[in-house]
Amino acid sequence: QVYEWDLQEGYLLTSGEKVGYSENCQSSLLAMENIPKVADYMSEEIRSIHLEATLKEAGKLLHLYQIGALLVDDDKRYVGIITDSDLSRKAVAQGLDPSTTQIKQCMSKTIFSIEDAEPLIEAVKLMKNKRIRHLVVTEDNTIIGILSVSDLLRYYSGVE
Repeated sequence: QVYEWDLQEGYLLTSGEKVGYSENCQSSLLAMENIPKVADYMSEEIRSIHLEATLKEAGKLLHLYQIGALLVDDDKRYVGIITDSDLSRKAVAQGLDPSTTQIKQCMSKTIFSIEDAEPLIEAVKLMKNKRIRHLVVTEDNTIIGILSVSDLLRYYSGVE
């Protein structure tokens, strides 16, 4: 993400949108340092499950760890994500047997990600635009965490 200042008007611009206003550049740069970053609110614990595991196993892990998503792997790399919404909307709604149905039948194959240094507001925009509740967080294209809607609520509610 590239930030630029409209020095005449005193606005911070990101992607052509006015984000902030300041009387002078020095206080504006100081304000930029205080913008909350994705890394400040993400969870560093990455939980995953094999794509041939069952939906029941996924449900048990989601419950055990009190999380809403698991990355899905094939023993070599991440190939998707399964969320509590996937379990309810794709599996339960279709009447699939959670004891025999494999993760690969219900997982989302697209994994949306965001860099750890991005402002938190960019994560909010991405989640809203893609209609998702979990983002993989990367640093130099390496997965380092997960950001969820719950993490965003923690920030916006001021609860740590």
